[in-house]
Amino acid sequence: MSRTADYLAHLAEEAGLMIEDLEALTAYAALVGDAEYAVRTFDDAYEGQWDDLEDFAHDRLMETDDEYRAAMESCRGWRPSLDMIAWHCDYSHTAGGHVFQSI
Repeated sequence: MSRTADYLAHLAEEAGLMIEDLEALTAYAALVGDAEYAVRTFDDAYEGQWDDLEDFAHDRLMETDDEYRAAMESCRGWRPSLDMIAWHCDYSHTAGGHVFQSI
């Protein structure tokens, strides 16, 4: 384990966090540039691991937007284009596939 991962694991343990995926926490710390902030906000920011941000966006819309879900269910095989610039304003997708909400 690298020194950064050891340090993050130590901070998470001190904060009482159960960090099962240290890789995701390490990616988040690199993204925000502050290990202590990353440990404090990880649970609120982490959205899971996805192939790309567009897949995450479509899945999120299926879960949260009734009109979007109805359109998708009535038009099987159709996938609308999304304003990915707007999604990139609110979410980040790392090289390891982790998605984090901007908080």
